[in-house]
Amino acid sequence: MLAYLKTYLTQGEQAVNEKQRSLCRYLAKMESAQAAEWLISTYPIDSVDYGEAFLLMPHRSWRRADQRRLANYYFKKLPFSGAYGYELFASFMSTSTLLGCVRERLPMNHADAELLLYYLVPALKKFAKGQADYQLIADFAIEAQKVVEE
Repeated sequence: MLAYLKTYLTQGEQAVNEKQRSLCRYLAKMESAQAAEWLISTYPIDSVDYGEAFLLMPHRSWRRADQRRLANYYFKKLPFSGAYGYELFASFMSTSTLLGCVRERLPMNHADAELLLYYLVPALKKFAKGQADYQLIADFAIEAQKVVEE
């Protein structure tokens, strides 16, 4: 039974990975704006599988306007319940641009702000490129705590 399960899971992973590889190739053929529009329309935030967009985003380069567009759209779901979404965007966005997009979601209630900072700050620090980024992160953390909805 265990061997069957391993084979079944491996085949399932290969199918998912092949589907993702195919979609990545499809996205790579598009202009950045067209690819962003396709992701948003194919994986809307009210869809149960919107997280699939997060698996595809890091496999192509994005123009800055499209980075902001994707972040502004998917950040409507903030706060994320883990670090992955923040790390994903931090991997291809500048710290200041990413924080600008997050800032647009403020204010939020205390519990959401705490969850946001819990995962966002370490993710940003992981991708920080220098002292200026660390200062932006620290300043944002202070700001986010001050603008919490009462």
